[in-house]
Amino acid sequence: MPHFKSHTLTLPALPFETTTQEGKFCFLEHYISAYFKNRSLLHTRYIPHNLPPKDFFLSIKSPKKDQYLIKCDKSSKIAPIEIAKTALLFLANQQNSLISHNLTPKNITPNFKLPFIKEIADIKEMLEDSTQALWLEIGFGSGRHLLHNAKNNPDILHIGLEIHHPSLEQVARQIGLCKLKNLLIFNYDARIFLELLPTNSLERIFIHFPIPWDKNPHRRIFSPSFLTQTHRILKERGTLELRTDSKEYFEYSQTLAKDSPLFTAKEAINQQNPITSKYEARWKRQQKNIYDLVLTAKKTQKKHKKTYDFTFPSADSIKQAMLTQFAPHKFLKKDFFLNLEDLLVESNSTQKPKKVLKISFGAFNYPQNHYIIIDNKVQYFKEKPLPTEANYQSHRLLCTLLFKGLNNGCNY
Repeated sequence: MPHFKSHTLTLPALPFETTTQEGKFCFLEHYISAYFKNRSLLHTRYIPHNLPPKDFFLSIKSPKKDQYLIKCDKSSKIAPIEIAKTALLFLANQQNSLISHNLTPKNITPNFKLPFIKEIADIKEMLEDSTQALWLEIGFGSGRHLLHNAKNNPDILHIGLEIHHPSLEQVARQIGLCKLKNLLIFNYDARIFLELLPTNSLERIFIHFPIPWDKNPHRRIFSPSFLTQTHRILKERGTLELRTDSKEYFEYSQTLAKDSPLFTAKEAINQQNPITSKYEARWKRQQKNIYDLVLTAKKTQKKHKKTYDFTFPSADSIKQAMLTQFAPHKFLKKDFFLNLEDLLVESNSTQKPKKVLKISFGAFNYPQNHYIIIDNKVQYFKEKPLPTEANYQSHRLLCTLLFKGLNNGCNY
């Protein structure tokens, strides 16, 4: 994680702007935690050339006396990581008592990768009325298989999901070098992402060499609910294709498939693919068996679209006690949770200061982290939550807790 350490911390007079060859950086507001006195956030905006702005937070902590740690905030992490590194390097150069940093710049500019790493808003409208054939790869790693498919199937729109940021940025660079126009990559948990896809929209889903989680099988992506969700989004005769070196994972997935009425299954061992991934090459050198399980969807699903409203009531109706007497608190419900983690207050305001509420919520198996800006308007920072039922129920509970006159009719 990019960071620097300093004995003291000097911030420019906010708001402050600086221009680099990659674009403009704006340091906007400094928010100090009302509960954790050694924590704060710096709202930062990157405005690239000819692309929309990107907002994120830099995290400031003082874990020891006379020492500050400044790094990219994990909950609002931005890609490519060079964007955060450039912002941090500027701040590091303002310090008179710098201890250390890992911000050595690279020759590859963020603008080279930025257009190819997509936000969730980029896909919603694109897929809603699209007639283009669509393939999805979950956990593409080094991207060999994903890039091979995109190059050799130019009429198909390919989507790749990867939560490992270095892999995401490596593949973004390759997309630019190869000038591929039919490939989108996202940094999202697949279990959440699938809920966003339209019914009967995919032809093929690839999962190649997932982490086997032999000691924690509950963390595997294959599960009864995952099969139900993939069946919904696959077209009739669409396929879910697992390739793994783990015999235990293969047999576990076989059992799930046999218990499911939604798919027919076909198995193979040591089947040769047109492209060999980095992991597959490693397992073959170790003379391990490679297992394939191809599940074919039996029938199409009825299309259904449920909409969720993630807006907030007027800021005038907010319960001030929630802000003046804030304390972290977790609410656990049957199918979702809400965790109020922190409240941060703008440090340099002479009038009514802005506030930032840090929360996590949603389903227990795949929670989401969010910030909420509380000003003249109350809104989610950067983007609204993904439109899932668990997230919506969490949002409703949050509104009930934050705003006056919303207790009636809410069963909490």
